[in-house]
Amino acid sequence: MRRITAALALLALIGCEQGPPTVTVAGERLVGKYVEDGEVAAFLGIPFAQPPVGALRWRKPLPIATQVDSRVVTTFAPACMQTMRILDWYRYMAELFGGSADYYDDLEISEDCLYLNIWTPTLETDAELPVMIWIHGGSNKSGWSYELNYHGNKLAQEGVVVVSVAYRQGVFGFFADAGMDPDDGLANFAYWDLIAALEWVQKHIRQFGGDPDRVTLFGESAGAQNIVALMFAEPAQGLFHRAIAQSLPRLGIDGPQTLDETRMRASRLAEIFGLEPGDTDSLRRIPADELLAEYAQEFAGYYHVATVDEQIFSATAWERLVAGDIPAMPLLIGTNDHENYDSVPNGTTWEDLAAQARELKRIDGEKGLAIVRKESDPRRAADRLMTAEHYLCKSQLTAAAITAAGGDAWVYHFTRVREDEAAARELGAYHGAEYPYLFGIHDAYMTTNEIDLALEEIMQRYWVGFAASGDPNSPNTPQWPRYAGPDFRVQELGDSVRTKPAPEPELCALFGEGLRAR
Repeated sequence: MRRITAALALLALIGCEQGPPTVTVAGERLVGKYVEDGEVAAFLGIPFAQPPVGALRWRKPLPIATQVDSRVVTTFAPACMQTMRILDWYRYMAELFGGSADYYDDLEISEDCLYLNIWTPTLETDAELPVMIWIHGGSNKSGWSYELNYHGNKLAQEGVVVVSVAYRQGVFGFFADAGMDPDDGLANFAYWDLIAALEWVQKHIRQFGGDPDRVTLFGESAGAQNIVALMFAEPAQGLFHRAIAQSLPRLGIDGPQTLDETRMRASRLAEIFGLEPGDTDSLRRIPADELLAEYAQEFAGYYHVATVDEQIFSATAWERLVAGDIPAMPLLIGTNDHENYDSVPNGTTWEDLAAQARELKRIDGEKGLAIVRKESDPRRAADRLMTAEHYLCKSQLTAAAITAAGGDAWVYHFTRVREDEAAARELGAYHGAEYPYLFGIHDAYMTTNEIDLALEEIMQRYWVGFAASGDPNSPNTPQWPRYAGPDFRVQELGDSVRTKPAPEPELCALFGEGLRAR
């Protein structure tokens, strides 16, 4: 639906006249605010666990211990500890499109960051609306739950309850040390945070008009990776029912991240601070900003993934997929057309690309280079190779594994390029280009025209339809076939919406060969 029903709108307006929206959760009265002319109730900065600070650093999140009669939840909580790399990227984007870096406010960060946000079109406890929980990306070392394109006030008007959650980043969420008590968690504290948030939703979402039996996780990049990982996490079973993975990156294809490997970073960090390996308590006493600064410098290029800890994960998601040990959970998954174009330097030559191709792990560089040589621009050729290696082929193989095991998967290919010179010249359909369409929040410095608005409407119907029923199709959208052999068709989301063959079949065939050669 494009708007909430007249009845719900009337209820919202009446509520707005009577005062702010309120919900009672675990004995506390949460006081939110109305947005979108009273059509949506927003509850921002709701704590779902105790602050993971001091002695609670690197421990599983604990339930809220203190209770207040009334809690005003009308502003976002600080983001989790991180560098400013994502904020800098947003400001770069604003300037690239001719806007101002000041479009984005400074980011407040804190180790006390385990909060979630809810946008809902109704507070009727029997409404049983589908619930969509957004897991943000950022390489698991940055990003926050309320980036401007993630606000759920527009999407909630499509008849869903939208939730966005925070989870610990970098050294605070993806860390393990030999001195940790197994009862407090051995690793994967970011995933324990996400599980705690999902448990909170299961207990309380009916108070916000949501259906705890129709919970969909959706997220992009590292958020998508975390969602697919949670599909195979025993403690997360039953806490969500469908998954949407946008621009899926690593999945443990390069081998499991063991506890010993994760603890090596802890030993190096202890050495930097002059501590003995395994002295976790002393590491817990180091101020958060000092810990972040040293870790970010020492492990600047590290990409954080799940650790096989035998508590949440007994194997990587990829190992489970290959083994056919796949949960019966519908999956919607896809990739953007130019995931890596922005990161390929201007002036890249064919010689530069040949050197990059030799570093590929899954696609034979020489064979891959021969496939993309048809491109006139080596920068676009590099983008094709890197997008296939890091995102596209992995997503297609994940979907194929699920359908081969009897599950349901739908694959999209996002190709829309904004009608701005900067987009065409420097970005294309870049990494993250799709979420303004999903949330209906387009940055003011970008051109947004009728094509963009039409695509927004179709994509929101697909995503909401999937959240509601486990199938993106509806009478009001172009038919989207399941991703299954022998044809393996995908849905192009671009200037038009149509079904087409899966892109890059030659490169993805090489990707599969690279996996079998391991």
